[in-house]
Amino acid sequence: MKLITISGLDGSGKTTQLDLLEKELKKDFKVKRFHMIDFSIANKILKRKKTSFNKKPYKAQTQANFWGILLRKIAIIIDVFRFRIYYQIKVFENKLDYLLIDRYFYDQIVNIKYLDLRKKIKKQSFWQTIAENYIIQPNLKVYLKIKPEKILARSKKIEQDQNYLFQKNRLYNLFIKKWKMITVDGQAIKSEIQTNIKNLL
Repeated sequence: MKLITISGLDGSGKTTQLDLLEKELKKDFKVKRFHMIDFSIANKILKRKKTSFNKKPYKAQTQANFWGILLRKIAIIIDVFRFRIYYQIKVFENKLDYLLIDRYFYDQIVNIKYLDLRKKIKKQSFWQTIAENYIIQPNLKVYLKIKPEKILARSKKIEQDQNYLFQKNRLYNLFIKKWKMITVDGQAIKSEIQTNIKNLL
C-alpha cells in the first residue's frame, strides 16, 4: 500500500489535485481517501465536523487561544501514534493499493506553528520533534508551490487574508527541504499539475 499526501497553502489546489488523482487511480487500483482533519482527535473535541449537508472545505483556523493551541500540540502527538496503528492495520489487511490523505501532519504542524505566533518560528519545539520523529513517511509527499498573490488573484472567495497566506508560505519554505517534500509547480493549469504528480508515482 502506497501513502500519498499533497501539502500546500490553503487555496493552492490540494483537494482538487487529490480528487483528480483519486478518480484516475480508481480505474485500476483500490484506493481510499480521507481528510486528516476528520481523523484529528482535536477536531473531534472542538467539534469541527462536516455534515452530509455541508460539503464545503473546512475553514482554516486563523487564530486560537493558549488552551486551543496546547490542545492541538497534544492532539497531533496522539494522532501521529493513532495513525501509525491505523496504517499498520491497513497494511496488514492488504486490501488497498493507495491511501490518499488531504492535510497530512505536515500541514498541521505548519498550522500550529502559525497559530502559536508567540514562539520563534525557527525554534524546534518538543511536540514538533516527537511528531516529526514518529510520522509515517509517505511514499510520495508533494508540496504544491504557489505564490500567495496567485491564490488571492485566483479566488475572491478565499477566507484568509494576505498576512495569513504570507506567514504560512514562509513556514512552508522553512520546512519543505527538511521534510524532503517534492515540490510541484502549483501555478500551472490543473491538468498539467496532475500530469506532473502522476509522473512521480
